[in-house]
Amino acid sequence: MILVETESKDAAFHFSVEELFTRYIRKNGPVLMLWQTDKTVMLGNNQTAQAEVDLEFALTSAIRVVRRSSGGGAIYTDSGTVLYTVIEPLTDDTGTHREKLAASVIDALGNMGVTAVREGRNDILIEGRKISGFAQYTAANHVCTHGSLLYDTDLDTLTDVLIANTAKLQPKGIASIRSRVTNIKPYIKGNCTVDEFITILKNELLLNQSYTIHEFNSMENEIITRIYNEKYANPEWNLRM
Repeated sequence: MILVETESKDAAFHFSVEELFTRYIRKNGPVLMLWQTDKTVMLGNNQTAQAEVDLEFALTSAIRVVRRSSGGGAIYTDSGTVLYTVIEPLTDDTGTHREKLAASVIDALGNMGVTAVREGRNDILIEGRKISGFAQYTAANHVCTHGSLLYDTDLDTLTDVLIANTAKLQPKGIASIRSRVTNIKPYIKGNCTVDEFITILKNELLLNQSYTIHEFNSMENEIITRIYNEKYANPEWNLRM
């Protein structure tokens, strides 16, 4: 296992690192990254920003809009959200990678005393409310599977900045985005901070595995910077129709 740890809270930077390992740099084992962001809306690859995000609210609230390379829906993340990424060689079925990571996250939460279950292809729930969604993309015979965990996220801001898809919510009897999601923190015993939660989660995901912490070399930093400038920090990519 290769563990990537950074201090950055820039989603565009982390998406650039993901692409580095997915498309350009080959490692013998899987790459794991746990990370956070400042206030950000992450769009799926095929989404239109204007249809998913209240762009005026995002602008006045200093919420960045960044498009990822994977599909799926728009999500809101902030310093109370924990993001997780695993990059590994592609097997015959991408679903295997998704199921393995979902099971690892659910088991880790279970060991913290939190009962979570998977729903459908992309969601993890606590008591019927979503706490995690994940997505994938493939490139150069590798697969990047990543997701978010609502630990202590500002759910009011999440509700205000995302435009609800009523066509999806109403058939399930869900009144609003806010009633669909919840944070993990109330289900954790003790007053566990997000940093403490990340440490516990990391230890759980690395349990019984040997790993090395990756240090970026100059060539890798150059590739990350190029991807960052040309793609994930580029408004033409993030706000395209």
